Amino acid sequence: MSEPGPAHTTRIAVLFEGSLAVAALTIGWLAGNSPLVGVDTSGAQTREQIEAVGWGLIATLPLLAGLLVVDRIPLAQLRRVRDMTATIVSHLFSGASLLQLAAVSVTAGFGEELLFRGLLQAGVSSGLPPDWGPWAALAVGAVAFGVCHWLNTTYALLAVLAGAYFGFLMLATHSIWTPITAHATYDFIALVYLVGPRRVVGSGDRVSGE
Repeated sequence: MSEPGPAHTTRIAVLFEGSLAVAALTIGWLAGNSPLVGVDTSGAQTREQIEAVGWGLIATLPLLAGLLVVDRIPLAQLRRVRDMTATIVSHLFSGASLLQLAAVSVTAGFGEELLFRGLLQAGVSSGLPPDWGPWAALAVGAVAFGVCHWLNTTYALLAVLAGAYFGFLMLATHSIWTPITAHATYDFIALVYLVGPRRVVGSGDRVSGE
């Protein structure tokens, strides 16, 4: 029996990450705490929304620098993280199209940021004193993010740092759009980098498992 192709794994990934967004929106609605922090659907704050997305694109640069550091520093712990991550990503997404990788990245950005930052961090912050509550909530969201990304201890610690960074972006811009954009953009570039250009096909090419 042949292994599932990239079309199958990307569909599973998109469904899973999308379910996180649905869960965050549903729980937020039931709890009266919308995870759509700073999102304006009336059109009155279009400029602010675009600026938040723009800051998210700029905020991707330190994340990419961190990826290169992990890839280049010859520490045993970081080497294990790099090799493990590359193996997992290549196994799941080798042969995937750029469009498929983009779909996974966008849904991951929305799903995970709505859950960990929009719902958890903002929800915890709303119940704490305003002078220190936002920072405590940032820590809670970052630790939860790291625990849910536990592949090994080093990877989890790196995920905690990434979660803290995304949480800070939301605090700084007062908008969930910024961490969503940074998260999705970073994930896409990292996936392409880890899978490797020779294993990524054009969106119009045929992919095994379609």
